[in-house]
Amino acid sequence: MSKMNSFKSQKHILKAIIFLLLITSASKLFSQDLDFDEIKVVAPYMPTISEAFKILENPSIEDTLSVETEFKYSITPVKIDTQFELEPISPARMRGEPLPKLYKGLAKAGLGTHNTPYAEFFYNTLRSNEYAYGLRAKHISSSGKIEGYEFSQYSDNLINAYGKRFYNDLTLNANAEYKRDMVHYYGFQKDDFSDDNQALDFINSLQGDDIKQHFNIINANINYNTTHLDSTKLHHSAGFYYRALFDRYEATEYKYSFKGHLGNMLPEDPLGFSETQYFDLFVSADLYNYDVFDNAVTNGLLSLEPRLSSKYRDFKFYIGLDVVTQFDKNTYLKFYPQAHVEASLVEDVLIAYGSFSGGMDKHDLYSTSRINPFINTGTDLPLKFRNRTSDLIGGFKGSISSYVAYNFSVSNAEIENYAFFVNDTTTLLNNKFTLVYDDIRRLNFKGEIFTQIGERFRLRLAADYYEFSLFDEIEAWHEPTVVVSVNGRYNIQDKIILSLDAYARNTTYARGFDDSGEVERIELEGFHVDTNIRIEYRYTRMLALFLNFNNVQNQSLERWLNYPTQRFNFLGGVSYSF
Repeated sequence: MSKMNSFKSQKHILKAIIFLLLITSASKLFSQDLDFDEIKVVAPYMPTISEAFKILENPSIEDTLSVETEFKYSITPVKIDTQFELEPISPARMRGEPLPKLYKGLAKAGLGTHNTPYAEFFYNTLRSNEYAYGLRAKHISSSGKIEGYEFSQYSDNLINAYGKRFYNDLTLNANAEYKRDMVHYYGFQKDDFSDDNQALDFINSLQGDDIKQHFNIINANINYNTTHLDSTKLHHSAGFYYRALFDRYEATEYKYSFKGHLGNMLPEDPLGFSETQYFDLFVSADLYNYDVFDNAVTNGLLSLEPRLSSKYRDFKFYIGLDVVTQFDKNTYLKFYPQAHVEASLVEDVLIAYGSFSGGMDKHDLYSTSRINPFINTGTDLPLKFRNRTSDLIGGFKGSISSYVAYNFSVSNAEIENYAFFVNDTTTLLNNKFTLVYDDIRRLNFKGEIFTQIGERFRLRLAADYYEFSLFDEIEAWHEPTVVVSVNGRYNIQDKIILSLDAYARNTTYARGFDDSGEVERIELEGFHVDTNIRIEYRYTRMLALFLNFNNVQNQSLERWLNYPTQRFNFLGGVSYSF
């Protein structure tokens, strides 16, 4: 008993000690200062109550029995007739800028130095979807003299009428023209024949009509061509052409021509080497009948050229073969391969091209007299066929910007029977020309630059360099080896229009003979520039004044030996539209 009481007393003593220790620790704890720099609250306290699952008051029964229902039905289609009428829809129209006003007629008249009257007349129909026709007449002449030379008058006359008829897929054209050009064989000076009494007597007795030459030329043609918008349809054209030439010395020439063309798109290339393929067939026939100095000749040419064209991406090319039959004293058949290729290296900026071709044409009296009207038709003039055995061309073309384009090329041609003009030594005054022929090789470097800014400014620069390799002749007579031209037009507010045409060429040579009869070169004028300027002042839309200045440098130029041109001259006049 005493032990139990002792244990209890110890237990009470231990509790009292623990209680005192707790009180002491607490007093020390509360006696200290609490220092908190920062208290972070993550989220506000959100009291939640867990979901309670209650016993439903109404009992539920889970039905495990499923019943499948099957329906069978069919639809019988019935057509209901309906009527619907389409109303036409008016096409959308784009309103563009108003078309400029056109005038049916234009008349020009003027007068210049060297007694030079000028008149020209145009008359045309206005815009039409059915037809177009027009008329043109022109006259210019000069009765002035060139210092040191007699009877240098000339006259050019022209009257032309044309008509067109437009059908849905075809256009019919007709044209008729008459030209009468007159010149004098003035290429001699009296002082050059001081030792020739016969020539002096003839010169002293000369009248203007004694050395006059005139050419009367009639041109007429009728042709048609298709105008399909669908490239898959057959395209075709055909035309008949007629020309007659008569001169003062009873030389005559008639030319009858036919030209035709067939073209059609071919099916797609199954191998995929080309995107488009096109086939062309060109046919031409020319018959010449001429009589020069009582030497009547009939000959002609027949040409048949099939051609295949193709395009693949940036490449375009065609290949063909020109089969030419020459009808003369004998009949000859010749073949000329035709090929051309273009490759766009930089789109619209740089295009490389090359071609190989050949062909045959005729030195006829018409083309010869157009180049040199002082040709001698009072003798047996030789008129041969020109044979281009090969003509190889390569170059580059493109545009530097939307305003500037260029074209540079080099060509090498081999030509048989190339014609040169030389003085006819059988004439008393040595003042007429005849033809000599040679087989040549001609190398040509050509460059052209074009620029245009709307209708305000246009400029063209061109230069040619020729190198002739001859077989018989010692020089390319009357042929320049350097030719440069500048053509420009500047429009100032549609009120004043300035035009410039300048041509330059280097020295040319004519054929002559020394005292021993050997051929020698006669040098014509050296490198020179011939500049012509035109000024037009538009007083109103209908009335304008113009002034032409020719040969501004006031040079006596000789295109042909002993035939200098007029020096500085001007022509002024008025034009009226109605």
